[in-house]
Amino acid sequence: MPITVNGVEITDAAIQAEMQHHPAPSREIAEYAAKLSLVAQELLLQEANRLEIAGGDGEERIAALLQREVGNAEDKPGQPKAVSQYLAKLLGRATIGGVDLSGAQPPLARERG
Repeated sequence: MPITVNGVEITDAAIQAEMQHHPAPSREIAEYAAKLSLVAQELLLQEANRLEIAGGDGEERIAALLQREVGNAEDKPGQPKAVSQYLAKLLGRATIGGVDLSGAQPPLARERG
């Protein structure tokens, strides 16, 4: 089932392609990680568009957005938490369809139970 982020579709094909970048002990975990990654990427690209952040490819625009909004990720110990909080803020005002990320339990937790 495709996922939508504020009306923009993330296809099953995109999810399958992204899974190769998320090695995991099971297909379910790799798929979950790919979905999270693609949703985060789409949210960040949409925010870069909203803020009119220009640049090269999507990765460069996301880097410029994060630099602007949370600072330099390279040298701050708390940076991953700051990026997570920023993504949570974007997710809080987004409309996500096709997957319930807010109430989802990580697949690893289900496997252990």
